[in-house]
Amino acid sequence: MAVHSAEFTIDLPKTDRRSPLRWIFSHTVRQWPIWLVAFIGAFGNAALAAVTPILTGQAVTAVLENPPLIEKLLPIALTIAITQIVRSGLQFSRNFGFEVIAQRMERDARKELYANLLGKSMTFHALQPVGDTMARATNDVREVNLMFSPGFNMVIGSLNFLIMPLILAPSYHPALILTPAIFTIIYFLVIC
Repeated sequence: MAVHSAEFTIDLPKTDRRSPLRWIFSHTVRQWPIWLVAFIGAFGNAALAAVTPILTGQAVTAVLENPPLIEKLLPIALTIAITQIVRSGLQFSRNFGFEVIAQRMERDARKELYANLLGKSMTFHALQPVGDTMARATNDVREVNLMFSPGFNMVIGSLNFLIMPLILAPSYHPALILTPAIFTIIYFLVIC
């Protein structure tokens, strides 16, 4: 009896299917370098966004001094411009990183679903409504993509913009911590 080779093969990575969270983690842990790029971009972007108001305050102080120290404005303006250029690169790396993770998650989920559907019996496919199968293959898998980009992307970015004022404000004056702290507490009480 001749042994026939498979008509096709699907190379699936090993995943943990004990729970949805473990399944997602088992897919995303392989992409740790991209996560690192995305997180560095997110934290760097938020940190440099906090620098601009500080530099603007220094510029206003230089103009209001008697006599005005206009020669201080050029270095401050150049620093603001440089930080914003670097910030745009960091924001791009954050967005690009999360988008790559999202696209890879969608690709891997589609491959797993496809392999799973191919392994089902003809009876299963005869009893399963075609619309349900199509909805899972298109809409449900797409939702996995959207969970990472814009989902995680927005959550990580927003959290950084909440955390940075809490870190930087006390270094200028201890009373400046009150407004961001109160806002953060109210924000978390409202969303929880």
